[in-house]
Amino acid sequence: MIWRLMIILCAVLAAGAARADGPWAGEWQLAWGNGGALVNLEQDGASVGGSFGNGLIRGTVRDNQFSGEIVFNGDTERVTATLNADLQSFAGTTETGDWLNGVKIAPGEQKAKVPVDLQNPRAALRSFLTASALAQAKKSYALSDALDALDFGSDEGWTSRESRFSGAQQLYQLIDRATFNMSTIPDDTTEPRITLSLPQLDSKSTVSIDMQRAPDGRWQIVMPPPDKLRAALDSGTPQTADGFRLLQSPRDTLRAFLDGMQHWETGGEERALATIDLSHVPEVLRNAEGNFVAQYLVRIMDQVGHRTLQNVPNSGANREPFVLFELPAGRVAIEPLGTGAETRWKFSSDTAQTIRNLYRAAEQLPDNKALDPSFIPFSPMFAVRAFVKNHAPFLLNSLPGPGHIEYWQALASLLVLCAIALSTILLRGGLLWVLNRPFLMRHVKNAKGLATGLALGGSFLVGSRLIVMIGLPAATRQYTVPVLGTILILIFAYALWQLVIFVLSVLQELAEKTETAFDNILLTFTAGLAKLAIVIGAVMALSYLWSLPTTGLLAGLGISGLAVAFASKETIANLFGAGILLGDRPFRKGDRIIAGDVNGWVEAVGLRSTRIRTLYDSVLVVPNAKLADTVVNNMGARRRRSLSTTVIVTSGATPQRMEAFTNAIRQRIADDPIFEGKWAEVNISRFWTEGIDVEISTMVETRSGRASREATHKLYLDIMQIAEANGLSLAHATDPSGGRAAAAQ
Repeated sequence: MIWRLMIILCAVLAAGAARADGPWAGEWQLAWGNGGALVNLEQDGASVGGSFGNGLIRGTVRDNQFSGEIVFNGDTERVTATLNADLQSFAGTTETGDWLNGVKIAPGEQKAKVPVDLQNPRAALRSFLTASALAQAKKSYALSDALDALDFGSDEGWTSRESRFSGAQQLYQLIDRATFNMSTIPDDTTEPRITLSLPQLDSKSTVSIDMQRAPDGRWQIVMPPPDKLRAALDSGTPQTADGFRLLQSPRDTLRAFLDGMQHWETGGEERALATIDLSHVPEVLRNAEGNFVAQYLVRIMDQVGHRTLQNVPNSGANREPFVLFELPAGRVAIEPLGTGAETRWKFSSDTAQTIRNLYRAAEQLPDNKALDPSFIPFSPMFAVRAFVKNHAPFLLNSLPGPGHIEYWQALASLLVLCAIALSTILLRGGLLWVLNRPFLMRHVKNAKGLATGLALGGSFLVGSRLIVMIGLPAATRQYTVPVLGTILILIFAYALWQLVIFVLSVLQELAEKTETAFDNILLTFTAGLAKLAIVIGAVMALSYLWSLPTTGLLAGLGISGLAVAFASKETIANLFGAGILLGDRPFRKGDRIIAGDVNGWVEAVGLRSTRIRTLYDSVLVVPNAKLADTVVNNMGARRRRSLSTTVIVTSGATPQRMEAFTNAIRQRIADDPIFEGKWAEVNISRFWTEGIDVEISTMVETRSGRASREATHKLYLDIMQIAEANGLSLAHATDPSGGRAAAAQ
């Protein structure tokens, strides 16, 4: 009985917990047309509610459908929303037609911390700018924090939720035109109200804003009336939403960099790397090194402290480099590259070269966590480094030398190389076992070379990704990568070459076993193209590896193309000839052809020449250009073969016997399916001193010369038997000039 009561009690408690903590409970990031907020929703059965800033949301749920209202600054707006199947997001609309959505913040997940400090004008302005900048970076919920720094007064234009959020965004756009240092904003004043005149670079105009102290001592920015704010915005030069990506000023560069880092996985990596001067890095290493520089740089900003964007010049007229911050180990500077309209502001090459030392120095500073976590994308290298820092910090010390390689990086590189060697050995053994199977062995000319090349190439392809993830400096890899890469490319090219030979041999064997149009000529031609592609690919890869300008190489080939074409016109003609032979398909492997003085059976067609087995069993190598320009008589393409011969009756001839003899031959030909009976003709052609000529002509229905000869042999034997049965004697035919009249085929 006691156990039953305990079970019932546990069920009741569980049900109560379920009622008190449903799928809507938790911290949510809300967003709507022009704003957003963070709200902690609580669910008690069907009731759901929570508050944010000057507003709250409340209502009821049924079957994942929410129906309620948003109350903001005393105004109430109906809203409906639907919880998605993943229980981690919802979407809905308000009664005014505005969209609304929410994303649940997982427990323990880092989110933006926008401390709203209103103790003095400087702190209040900084809080507003920081929150607004975060909202501009697609974190719309931060805009509700920006509202805390604004005094909307009693102006009726700022009473609704929509107008206040929209006004906050417009005010930020106006202040963003100015460039000023936060140190110029007073942090201590006895005045209850002050006016700030914020200068605009390259202009005599200023952005004026008023700030005042509330009765409770908090400082806030006084919102101008909506019409004055709109007029101030319209008076300036209009700016496009993504104009900063043109990198026309230091501020554009910083904004573009942060935008790229925040959207790293969705195309942002390329945008972030475009803000860094990597001209000192070899092209083959540029993308990987740029990736690490960007990851180091954003973490330095997070550690040192991120300035408000308005501290950074928004004009590129002054070409002096802008120093974002400076440490004893170096400085982070943004400088102009190019001239005139082609000028682009980028993080300097010196910054990129000293970024690792800068990061080590920044690590010694207090942990500011100045950036929202969404600006710091995941990096395997930094994840491993954090593990080393927590468990073996002594491995973070640097080896002597210009590369400043950390001990853990050297150790990890050694482990990866050992893994590559072990993988190569194991993979090579497995490939050798496969290639030495009887059904494959006959197709492989060099099993050890093929297995070694494929194993080493495959292991290095995988291992190189691991080595890149270690984050070795470009100063170290700019020498090792080209040398090791050259060896790898040559080995891999050799392995691919052998692989083409292997595949060609297998396909040739299959083609010989099947009666299809897919014959050996197409296979050998394709194999030749594949080998040519391997050579070209290896050359291009080597040029890229050694940072040779491939565009210049191609241009050079274009300039010298006429000379090369003239010097190798025969080779080029043969290549085109191979294409013509492949397109027209005048013969197949095994066909007997007669082309000028060429007479024999086709063995193979390559890119440059065709091999012909002659009647004397020698091999004749004929340039493709010659075959393409010569009349080719393909004896092997005949659908049927003609048979024409003359039989001479020397004695025993009578009209009856001759009629029976010719009729019997006709019947013999008609009864044999290999002969085309309707083409058969057996007639007496002439009388002369040697006897009576009987001409026989018909067609043999076969493409094979062997089958034709066998059928003719049997026919001649039968003709001799028919003549004997009719009492006739036969003799060889000779013409009046004494020559022999041989049967033509």
